[in-house]
Amino acid sequence: MNRSDSILDKSFTRRRVLGYGAAGAGLAAMPWQVSLAAQIDAAGGDQAMRTRAIPASGEQIPVIGMGSSGSFATRSESTLADLATVMKEFVAMGGTLVDTSPSYGNAETNIGNIARETGVREQLFMATKVRKRSRERTLEQFRASIDELGEPIDLLQIHNFIGLDNQWATLQQLKEEGRVRYIGITHYLTSAFDELEHQMATKDLDFVQFSYSIMTPDAEKRLLPLAADHGIAVLVNRAFNDGRIFGETKGKELPDFAKEFDCFSWAQFALKYVLANETVTAVIPATSDPEHLRDNMHAGYGKLPDADMRKRMRQTMRAL
Repeated sequence: MNRSDSILDKSFTRRRVLGYGAAGAGLAAMPWQVSLAAQIDAAGGDQAMRTRAIPASGEQIPVIGMGSSGSFATRSESTLADLATVMKEFVAMGGTLVDTSPSYGNAETNIGNIARETGVREQLFMATKVRKRSRERTLEQFRASIDELGEPIDLLQIHNFIGLDNQWATLQQLKEEGRVRYIGITHYLTSAFDELEHQMATKDLDFVQFSYSIMTPDAEKRLLPLAADHGIAVLVNRAFNDGRIFGETKGKELPDFAKEFDCFSWAQFALKYVLANETVTAVIPATSDPEHLRDNMHAGYGKLPDADMRKRMRQTMRAL
C-alpha cells in the first residue's frame, strides 16, 4: 500500500509540511519546523537526531534507520535517481543505519552503488543478513554482500531463523575474526515471537530485529522487556504495518495533542510511538520517496510521548 498524504489541518497535507529537505535546498522552512527548533533550543537540547546506545558496546546510533525491503529492489533508472536523493538526505538528516538483505531483489547492489557514488559509504552503519543453511553457502553469501556493500559490515543477522541452528557459530566466528562488528537474528511475524523469546534468552545476541507498532504492540509484553534484561539492541521493522496505518488514517486529522511531542504527521505519530519505548534502539522504515524519507526522519527529533500520551495515542487509533 502506498503512503497517502496525512491531513494535519485544513490547509497542510503531508507533502507540504516537510521542512528539513526544503530548507537544505535553500527553500524557506515551514513554520512548525522553526517552532520545533525553537522548542529544542529552549529545552537546552541540540538539534541533532536522537541516538541510543548499543548495549553490547555503548556505541551510539541514530534512532531512525532505513530499511530496504521493496524500496531499494528496483532496476528502474528513474527510481534509482530518487533513491540517490533518499540516501543523501538520510545521511544529511542524521541517519546512519541501513538494513538490507541479499533476498531484497537488487537492494544490496543499489545500496552499495549509491552509497559509493554519493560519497556517504563511510558514514553508514551497514546491516545485512544471511539466509543459507550450510557454513559454506553462508560464507559465500557473506562474501557476495561485501562485494556489493563494501566493508565494514557492521551488523550481520540470520534472516528469519533460516539456518539458525547451524549458522550461529559461523556468525560468532566472523565476529571473533573482526569481519563483522555485531551479530543478531531477525523475524517480521508476531507468530515468531515465541521462538524469538527462546533465542533471546539462550544466545549471546548483540541485536534482535522484530515487528512492533502502535497497531501491533505485542512486543511490549515479553520481547522488549527481555531485550532490556539481556542487554540486546532492538531494531524495529513494520512500524507502519506494511502501510496499513496510512489506510486507517487517510483523510483523518492528526490530533492536536500530537504537537505536544513535536509530531506533525501520521508517519511521525507511528514512529514516535515505537521510539517512546527506550528499549528500542532504532526503527527502520523503508521508502524510495524523498519526501517520505524526510517525514520519517523528523520522528528522530524533538520530544517523545510519555506513558500517558502513549495511552492517548492508542485510544486515538482505536477510535479511527
